[in-house]
Amino acid sequence: MIQITNLLPLLGLVLSLSVRAQNKAIPPRPLSEYDKQKIYENLANSTEWDRINEMMTLMGNFSGMAAYYQQQIDAILELHRYTLNDMVVQQEESIWQQFMQNLEYRQKFGHDPQPTQQSIANAQERQRNGKAPELSSREKMMQQVNESLVEDQKRNSDVVQSDYYHSPEYIADLPNYIGAIDFIREMLEGKRKLSVKDAYYKAEAAFGRLHLTYDEYNSLIKSNADFIRQWLVENNYDLNNPEKIHFGIQEFMSDTLYITFNGKRIKHVPYYYDYIDFQAKEDQRNYFVTKTLATGTGQCHTFPVMYLIMAEALGVEAYLAYNPKHSFVRFRNNNGTIISYETTVDRFMGDAFYSQSMPVMATAQKNKIYTYNMSKKQVVASVLYDLAANFIDEHWVSDQQIIKQCVETAKPYFPEHGYVNGTESHLWKKIYARELNAMVEARNIKSESEMSQYPEIIEAYQQYVEYIKKIRALGVQDIPAEEELRMAEYMDTKGRLQTAKGINSKEKRSLFIN
Repeated sequence: MIQITNLLPLLGLVLSLSVRAQNKAIPPRPLSEYDKQKIYENLANSTEWDRINEMMTLMGNFSGMAAYYQQQIDAILELHRYTLNDMVVQQEESIWQQFMQNLEYRQKFGHDPQPTQQSIANAQERQRNGKAPELSSREKMMQQVNESLVEDQKRNSDVVQSDYYHSPEYIADLPNYIGAIDFIREMLEGKRKLSVKDAYYKAEAAFGRLHLTYDEYNSLIKSNADFIRQWLVENNYDLNNPEKIHFGIQEFMSDTLYITFNGKRIKHVPYYYDYIDFQAKEDQRNYFVTKTLATGTGQCHTFPVMYLIMAEALGVEAYLAYNPKHSFVRFRNNNGTIISYETTVDRFMGDAFYSQSMPVMATAQKNKIYTYNMSKKQVVASVLYDLAANFIDEHWVSDQQIIKQCVETAKPYFPEHGYVNGTESHLWKKIYARELNAMVEARNIKSESEMSQYPEIIEAYQQYVEYIKKIRALGVQDIPAEEELRMAEYMDTKGRLQTAKGINSKEKRSLFIN
């Protein structure tokens, strides 16, 4: 069977056959500060130099006309561009020509929008520093699709060759996932009490090897809720005031608190961020709320979920919300105003903060994707995505039925959403990749020349690409590469420090100290 990596260039060619290029003249390179300084030197003691000095003087005296005088100066500088001929300028021109030619080529094939001056300057800076050109939006999309296809082919080949799906281990575990789907479906249909606590436990229990039994899980949640109530009472907070109960949950998670019980002073220490495998790449259980409750450690997925569970236990309303690769809590204060609370840093954040710090979110916010209040029923429905992700981590994609049952059961509860969260998108990508690769495998395609005989394979690939394009059109974008790298390096450093200090963030421990 041909490797999918060998098919990708042909698939890309098929998708671009209808695009026709038009030749355009390359615009002149914008003058840099270095260019301007060299022109000034070349014009010294000339009439043009006197004119430039006159414009500069007028700019200083009449600030309201500064833009006009600057235009006059820029026009003179542009007329004398021809005087630039040193080695630095020649190198700049060469970089510019190469960059614009590459950019023009990509635009001809629909890969990029028209560049801004800032994007041009950024690209020049990358080339000067010896960095590879930043991928265009379309190139990033195609890279994402291709990587998913390659991963699917490799992992599916491994499980098929081992006959894993006929193994006693798989056959014995399958009912756990089917049972979890049915359990959550019954909640959503009103046949069972709606419970965030139980939905998450059922999804995590299907994966197994949990830090807590169901009885331990319930007992710990009750102990936490009882502690918060007692602390509020001892500090003269009204238990009938929802905002004060939210305050109690926040203090419980982020600070050391004390209560008196049966004449004894009891201390509860705060939860802390687990930087070691915080993305659960090594151990899926690091993404489980049972792990956070048992160890007192977690991250931006489990802390908000734990907050919701505590709010449920204490009878106050709270919502789950998403931002790119991040989740947090929202709730109404006593005035009815929605407040965003970051469980990982114990801070309130205004919506403007998210828009300003992550401008990629603007369109997605309008489409009710980011900074959107998920209702309790939607939170429970979204647990099905986590359940499917657990299944993939443990058993890969199988015949897709478990994955499709999860996404199709959850879908009706998000009628206005073309995208719910990164986990849901991850699942659809797995489905599209498996369907495409299954076609290639079923037809035993051996070479690229056979591709033209199977238009349905080209169509399947196009459907996958169209899904990614649809998601991007909704405003879902990647965090800028430099920012994501900075965050990854920060997390890795913190994780290594925790390891060096001998911190065992995966060990079961009690946060209550008598």
